[in-house]
Amino acid sequence: MPEPEPEWSVLRRRAIGDRIRTVRRHRKLTQEQLAHAVGLERRTVHRHETGQRDTPLSLLIAIADALDVPLAVLVADTLELDLRNVHRDHRPTR
Repeated sequence: MPEPEPEWSVLRRRAIGDRIRTVRRHRKLTQEQLAHAVGLERRTVHRHETGQRDTPLSLLIAIADALDVPLAVLVADTLELDLRNVHRDHRPTR
């Protein structure tokens, strides 16, 4: 029988999902628009935002790019999320 997932892992996944949702709404994007931008279905974006799924690093990077924010905004350890002065970090284009 598999071991239950640790509480900290569940909380961390939900926190990342909350940040994705908050930034998406701040950017005035729907789940459908974000899904299209990163090549997913809308319900998959919903599952990541609600913490039902782990979000792999490659997808976090794609979401950060689509939302035009640094990856650190989505994975920071702080409870505060201030988007007033967030500017896109300049990573090389693919």
